Amino acid sequence: MNLPPAFPAPGILAQLPSATLRALTPADFAAWMQLRNEVLAGLAHPDLYVREADEAAFFAQNSLPRGECIGVFLGEELVAYAMLGMPAAGEDGHLGAVVGMPTGRQAGVAHLASCMVRAPWRGNKLQALLLRLRCAVAQAYDRPLCLAVVSLHNAASRHNLLAHGMWIEWTGVIDGLRRHVLQIDLLGRQRWDLQDSRLIAGDDFAQLCAAAASGYGGVAEVVDGGRRMLRFARRLPDAMPPGHCAPPL
Repeated sequence: MNLPPAFPAPGILAQLPSATLRALTPADFAAWMQLRNEVLAGLAHPDLYVREADEAAFFAQNSLPRGECIGVFLGEELVAYAMLGMPAAGEDGHLGAVVGMPTGRQAGVAHLASCMVRAPWRGNKLQALLLRLRCAVAQAYDRPLCLAVVSLHNAASRHNLLAHGMWIEWTGVIDGLRRHVLQIDLLGRQRWDLQDSRLIAGDDFAQLCAAAASGYGGVAEVVDGGRRMLRFARRLPDAMPPGHCAPPL
Protein backbone atom coordinates (compact mmCIF):
# COMPACT_ATOMS: atom_id res chain seq x y z
CA MET A 1 0.00 0.00 0.00
CA ASN A 2 1.48 3.35 -1.04
CA LEU A 3 1.05 6.75 0.53
CA PRO A 4 -1.55 8.95 -1.18
CA PRO A 5 0.01 11.57 -3.50
CA ALA A 6 -0.68 14.34 -0.98
CA PHE A 7 -2.49 14.79 2.29
CA PRO A 8 -2.61 17.57 4.90
CA ALA A 9 -0.68 17.46 8.15
CA PRO A 10 -3.09 19.23 10.56
CA GLY A 11 -3.77 16.95 13.46
CA ILE A 12 -0.57 15.04 12.67
CA LEU A 13 1.83 17.94 13.08
CA ALA A 14 0.27 20.76 15.06
CA GLN A 15 3.54 22.73 15.11
CA LEU A 16 3.38 23.25 11.33
CA PRO A 17 -0.35 23.23 10.57
CA SER A 18 0.11 24.36 6.97
CA ALA A 19 2.51 21.54 6.09
CA THR A 20 1.58 18.74 3.71
CA LEU A 21 3.04 15.26 3.33
CA ARG A 22 3.33 13.32 0.11
CA ALA A 23 5.44 10.66 -1.54
CA LEU A 24 8.30 12.08 -3.59
CA THR A 25 8.50 11.27 -7.29
CA PRO A 26 11.34 11.64 -9.85
CA ALA A 27 10.13 15.21 -10.43
CA ASP A 28 11.21 16.01 -6.84
CA PHE A 29 14.78 14.79 -7.28
CA ALA A 30 16.28 18.28 -7.71
CA ALA A 31 14.52 19.58 -4.58
CA TRP A 32 15.65 16.50 -2.65
CA MET A 33 19.25 17.08 -3.73
CA GLN A 34 19.08 20.75 -2.79
CA LEU A 35 17.87 19.85 0.72
CA ARG A 36 20.61 17.25 1.12
CA ASN A 37 23.31 19.64 -0.07
CA GLU A 38 22.18 22.19 2.49
CA VAL A 39 22.00 19.72 5.38
CA LEU A 40 25.26 17.92 4.61
CA ALA A 41 27.14 21.21 4.26
CA GLY A 42 26.16 22.08 7.82
CA LEU A 43 27.19 18.84 9.54
CA ALA A 44 29.33 19.29 12.63
CA HIS A 45 31.35 16.14 11.84
CA PRO A 46 31.94 14.70 8.35
CA ASP A 47 31.24 11.14 9.54
CA LEU A 48 27.70 11.95 10.71
CA TYR A 49 26.41 11.16 7.23
CA VAL A 50 28.53 10.14 4.26
CA ARG A 51 26.99 10.66 0.83
CA GLU A 52 26.07 7.65 -1.23
CA ALA A 53 28.34 7.19 -4.26
CA ASP A 54 25.35 7.33 -6.65
CA GLU A 55 22.63 9.55 -5.19
CA ALA A 56 20.33 9.12 -8.19
CA ALA A 57 20.40 5.34 -7.70
CA PHE A 58 19.88 5.79 -3.96
CA PHE A 59 16.81 7.97 -4.61
CA ALA A 60 15.41 5.38 -7.02
CA GLN A 61 16.01 2.51 -4.61
CA ASN A 62 14.14 4.23 -1.79
CA SER A 63 11.19 5.82 -3.56
CA LEU A 64 8.21 4.51 -5.53
CA PRO A 65 7.86 1.85 -6.80
CA ARG A 66 10.76 0.21 -4.93
CA GLY A 67 10.27 2.04 -1.64
CA GLU A 68 8.73 5.18 -0.12
CA CYS A 69 10.27 8.63 0.20
CA ILE A 70 8.00 10.84 2.29
CA GLY A 71 8.40 14.59 1.84
CA VAL A 72 7.22 17.37 4.14
CA PHE A 73 6.30 20.52 2.23
CA LEU A 74 5.49 24.09 3.23
CA GLY A 75 3.89 25.40 0.09
CA GLU A 76 6.25 24.30 -2.68
CA GLU A 77 9.31 24.05 -0.43
CA LEU A 78 10.59 20.65 0.65
CA VAL A 79 11.61 21.10 4.31
CA ALA A 80 12.18 17.46 5.30
CA TYR A 81 12.19 13.97 3.87
CA ALA A 82 12.48 10.39 5.08
CA MET A 83 13.11 7.22 3.08
CA LEU A 84 11.94 3.65 3.49
CA GLY A 85 13.66 0.98 1.42
CA MET A 86 12.21 -2.48 0.80
CA PRO A 87 15.09 -4.64 -0.43
CA ALA A 88 14.66 -8.13 -1.84
CA ALA A 89 16.03 -10.99 0.22
CA GLY A 90 19.67 -11.53 -0.66
CA GLU A 91 19.96 -8.16 -2.42
CA ASP A 92 23.34 -6.45 -2.26
CA GLY A 93 23.47 -4.09 0.72
CA HIS A 94 20.62 -5.79 2.60
CA LEU A 95 21.02 -4.86 6.26
CA GLY A 96 19.49 -8.15 7.34
CA ALA A 97 22.56 -9.86 5.88
CA VAL A 98 24.83 -7.40 7.70
CA VAL A 99 23.39 -8.39 11.10
CA GLY A 100 23.45 -12.10 10.29
CA MET A 101 19.74 -12.57 9.62
CA PRO A 102 18.86 -15.79 7.74
CA THR A 103 17.85 -15.23 4.12
CA GLY A 104 14.39 -16.58 4.87
CA ARG A 105 13.68 -13.68 7.22
CA GLN A 106 15.11 -10.94 5.02
CA ALA A 107 11.88 -10.52 3.04
CA GLY A 108 10.34 -9.05 6.20
CA VAL A 109 12.93 -6.24 6.43
CA ALA A 110 12.48 -2.56 5.63
CA HIS A 111 15.38 -0.09 5.63
CA LEU A 112 14.93 3.23 7.43
CA ALA A 113 17.29 4.61 4.86
CA SER A 114 17.68 8.37 5.34
CA CYS A 115 15.97 11.28 7.07
CA MET A 116 16.91 14.97 6.88
CA VAL A 117 15.30 18.19 8.09
CA ARG A 118 16.29 21.70 7.05
CA ALA A 119 17.76 23.69 9.95
CA PRO A 120 15.00 26.34 10.27
CA TRP A 121 12.38 23.63 10.88
CA ARG A 122 14.26 21.48 13.37
CA GLY A 123 12.71 21.28 16.81
CA ASN A 124 9.25 20.54 15.39
CA LYS A 125 9.50 16.77 15.98
CA LEU A 126 9.57 16.11 12.26
CA GLN A 127 12.06 13.26 12.61
CA ALA A 128 9.84 11.53 15.17
CA LEU A 129 6.78 11.98 12.94
CA LEU A 130 8.58 10.62 9.88
CA LEU A 131 9.91 7.67 11.86
CA ARG A 132 6.39 6.73 12.97
CA LEU A 133 5.05 7.11 9.43
CA ARG A 134 7.77 4.93 7.95
CA CYS A 135 7.10 2.20 10.49
CA ALA A 136 3.39 2.35 9.63
CA VAL A 137 4.19 2.05 5.92
CA ALA A 138 6.56 -0.86 6.61
CA GLN A 139 3.77 -2.69 8.43
CA ALA A 140 1.42 -2.03 5.54
CA TYR A 141 3.93 -3.76 3.28
CA ASP A 142 4.21 -6.68 5.75
CA ARG A 143 7.79 -5.76 6.62
CA PRO A 144 7.79 -5.55 10.43
CA LEU A 145 11.58 -5.73 10.86
CA CYS A 146 12.90 -2.18 10.38
CA LEU A 147 16.65 -1.58 10.33
CA ALA A 148 18.63 1.66 10.27
CA VAL A 149 22.34 2.50 9.95
CA VAL A 150 23.76 5.20 12.23
CA SER A 151 27.26 6.62 12.63
CA LEU A 152 28.82 6.19 16.06
CA HIS A 153 29.33 9.98 15.96
CA ASN A 154 25.60 10.61 15.43
CA ALA A 155 24.45 10.50 19.04
CA ALA A 156 21.32 12.56 18.29
CA SER A 157 19.95 10.13 15.69
CA ARG A 158 20.90 7.14 17.83
CA HIS A 159 19.06 8.72 20.77
CA ASN A 160 15.93 9.33 18.67
CA LEU A 161 15.87 5.77 17.35
CA LEU A 162 16.37 4.25 20.80
CA ALA A 163 13.59 6.47 22.17
CA HIS A 164 11.27 5.04 19.49
CA GLY A 165 11.88 1.50 20.78
CA MET A 166 14.68 0.43 18.45
CA TRP A 167 17.75 -1.34 19.78
CA ILE A 168 21.36 -1.61 18.64
CA GLU A 169 21.48 -4.98 16.92
CA TRP A 170 25.02 -4.81 15.51
CA THR A 171 28.11 -2.64 15.50
CA GLY A 172 30.85 -3.01 12.93
CA VAL A 173 32.39 -1.66 9.73
CA ILE A 174 30.35 -1.02 6.57
CA ASP A 175 32.18 0.31 3.51
CA GLY A 176 35.08 1.35 5.71
CA LEU A 177 32.89 3.27 8.20
CA ARG A 178 32.15 2.40 11.83
CA ARG A 179 28.41 2.03 12.10
CA HIS A 180 25.58 0.79 14.31
CA VAL A 181 22.65 -1.10 12.81
CA LEU A 182 19.54 -0.51 14.89
CA GLN A 183 16.44 -2.66 14.63
CA ILE A 184 12.83 -2.78 15.73
CA ASP A 185 10.36 -5.64 15.47
CA LEU A 186 6.99 -3.96 14.98
CA LEU A 187 5.29 -7.18 16.09
CA GLY A 188 6.93 -6.85 19.51
CA ARG A 189 8.63 -10.25 19.59
CA GLN A 190 11.92 -9.08 21.10
CA ARG A 191 12.55 -9.87 24.80
CA TRP A 192 15.33 -8.67 27.10
CA ASP A 193 16.69 -9.67 30.50
CA LEU A 194 17.13 -6.22 32.01
CA GLN A 195 18.61 -7.79 35.16
CA ASP A 196 21.55 -8.92 33.04
CA SER A 197 22.81 -5.73 31.50
CA ARG A 198 26.00 -3.76 31.08
CA LEU A 199 26.93 -0.15 30.39
CA ILE A 200 29.27 0.59 27.50
CA ALA A 201 30.64 3.96 26.43
CA GLY A 202 29.06 5.13 23.19
CA ASP A 203 32.48 5.51 21.56
CA ASP A 204 34.02 2.20 22.74
CA PHE A 205 33.92 0.49 19.37
CA ALA A 206 35.54 -2.79 20.46
CA GLN A 207 33.17 -3.30 23.40
CA LEU A 208 30.12 -2.33 21.33
CA CYS A 209 31.04 -4.99 18.77
CA ALA A 210 31.69 -7.57 21.48
CA ALA A 211 28.36 -6.94 23.21
CA ALA A 212 26.29 -7.94 20.17
CA ALA A 213 28.58 -10.92 19.51
CA SER A 214 27.90 -12.20 23.04
CA GLY A 215 24.10 -11.93 22.78
CA TYR A 216 23.36 -8.42 24.04
CA GLY A 217 21.38 -5.63 22.40
CA GLY A 218 21.72 -1.90 23.06
CA VAL A 219 18.34 -0.91 24.50
CA ALA A 220 18.82 2.49 26.15
CA GLU A 221 21.07 5.49 26.60
CA VAL A 222 22.36 6.63 29.98
CA VAL A 223 24.20 9.88 30.72
CA ASP A 224 26.79 9.22 33.44
CA GLY A 225 28.21 12.58 34.47
CA GLY A 226 29.30 14.07 31.18
CA ARG A 227 29.74 10.71 29.48
CA ARG A 228 27.17 9.12 27.17
CA MET A 229 26.74 5.41 27.94
CA LEU A 230 24.66 2.72 26.27
CA ARG A 231 22.85 0.01 28.22
CA PHE A 232 23.06 -3.43 26.66
CA ALA A 233 20.73 -6.18 27.90
CA ARG A 234 20.89 -9.90 27.28
CA ARG A 235 18.38 -11.36 24.85
CA LEU A 236 16.01 -13.93 26.26
CA PRO A 237 15.57 -17.25 24.39
CA ASP A 238 12.49 -16.13 22.48
CA ALA A 239 14.24 -13.03 21.18
CA MET A 240 15.46 -12.61 17.61
CA PRO A 241 18.88 -14.10 16.80
CA PRO A 242 21.65 -11.80 17.98
CA GLY A 243 23.84 -9.86 15.63
CA HIS A 244 27.59 -9.96 15.63
CA CYS A 245 30.55 -7.79 14.88
CA ALA A 246 31.29 -8.65 11.29
CA PRO A 247 34.54 -8.07 9.42
CA PRO A 248 34.64 -5.02 7.14
CA LEU A 249 32.29 -5.31 4.17
